[in-house]
Amino acid sequence: MRAPAPVDGGGHSRSIGALGERFFLQIAAWPALIVMIFVTAVPFAITIGLAFTNYDLVRGMDGWRFVGLDNFGELLRDRQTPIVIVNTIYLVLATTFIPTIVGLGLAVLMERSFRGVGIVRTLYLLPIMTAPVVVALTWRAMFHNDAGWINYGLSVLGLPTPVWLGDPTLAMPVVIIADAWTSVPFQAILILAALLTVPRELKEAAAVDGAGRASTFWHITLPWIRPVLLVVIVLRFMDAFRKFEGIQQLTGGGPGLASTPINLQIYNTGLYYHRVGYAAAWGLVMIAMIAASLLIVYLVRRRWS
Repeated sequence: MRAPAPVDGGGHSRSIGALGERFFLQIAAWPALIVMIFVTAVPFAITIGLAFTNYDLVRGMDGWRFVGLDNFGELLRDRQTPIVIVNTIYLVLATTFIPTIVGLGLAVLMERSFRGVGIVRTLYLLPIMTAPVVVALTWRAMFHNDAGWINYGLSVLGLPTPVWLGDPTLAMPVVIIADAWTSVPFQAILILAALLTVPRELKEAAAVDGAGRASTFWHITLPWIRPVLLVVIVLRFMDAFRKFEGIQQLTGGGPGLASTPINLQIYNTGLYYHRVGYAAAWGLVMIAMIAASLLIVYLVRRRWS
C-alpha cells in the first residue's frame, strides 16, 4: 500500500506571495504614473486646447475666445512657415546622420587596442558632459568675425574669412558643427559598445575565407550592430528636435530666420510676441513632424529586420 502524497503547503504560500508582489508593484507604480500624467499628458492636453484659441499673454483672459482652425489657417498663409519647416528638417537630418556616420568611423578607430586606449575613450566623453550653453558660447567666440580663432587661422593661411554668424548660408552649418562637437562622442561611445560585442570568431572566420577589412565590416560587423545603430538614430532624431539653448545662444535663430528651427519659433512666438495660441498651433505641427519621423524610422526598421 502506497503512502499518501504529502500536501504541498508551500505552493499556496508562494501563490499568495506572488499575488502580493504583483499588487505591490502596481501600487508602487502609481505615484510615478501620476507624476508622468501631470508632467506630460496634462500639458499636452492644454497645448491642444490653446491651439484653437487666440490666447495672448498681454491680454490674458480679456478677449480670449475659441477661434477654431484660424491659427492653422494662418500657419498655412504665413511666409515664415516653409522657412522654419525646411530649417527644422535640415537641422534634424544633419544633426542625426552626420554625427552617426562620423561617430561610426571614430568607434571603429577606438575599437582597436593600443597603448592608452582607455584614456582616449575616457577623454572622448568630456564634450558630452559640457553644458550646451557653454558649448554654444565657446563656438560663438571661435566663429567671431574679428577675434575668432577660426578666422584668425584662415587669415594666416591667406584664405577668405567669412562672416560666419552673419551669413544666412553659413549660420546653420555653424550650428551643426557646434552640435557635432558634443553629439559625435555620444554616438561613438554607443556604437563602440556595440562593436565590442561582435564575436571575434566571426571576424577570424571571414579572414580565413579571404575577406578583407572592408568586406568583413560590411557583411559581418555592420549587420551585427544594426539594431544598435537604429536605436542611436532614433535617440538622435528625438534629441535633434529638442535643440534650443545652443541655437539661441549661438545664432539666436538668425540672421533673420536662417537658423530658426520650429522649437525656437515656438519660443519666440509664445514669449516674445505673446501669442500663446498661435505658438500652441506651432507645437502641434512639431509633434506631427516628430510622429512622422518616428513612423519613417519604424518602417525602415521593419524593412531592415
